[in-house]
Amino acid sequence: MDIFKKLWRGDLPLYVTFWLFGMIIGTILSVLVTNYALEPVTGTGTATIIIWLGIAILYTGFMCVSLWRSADKYKGAAIWSICARFYSAILFLSFISFIVDIFNV
Repeated sequence: MDIFKKLWRGDLPLYVTFWLFGMIIGTILSVLVTNYALEPVTGTGTATIIIWLGIAILYTGFMCVSLWRSADKYKGAAIWSICARFYSAILFLSFISFIVDIFNV
């Protein structure tokens, strides 16, 4: 759990936050949510769909904050910090769009 505290505070290096937690784990989670919540297989219960959507919403919000904070603490070339913040903002906007779409169905 200590790694999640470090991630939340932005204490992990930007490349770890972005590539490992944002891209790799985020992509795996996206595939799982798509398979089990957005395009559920026959017999998938409502509770399962709600749990997967909840996980996606929590993780995306968590990553928006974590990535922004990590970019704030980044000491390297400014372009990477700016790009990470831009990506975090786009992620946040898509997160809001996703929530609106889910509740408008």
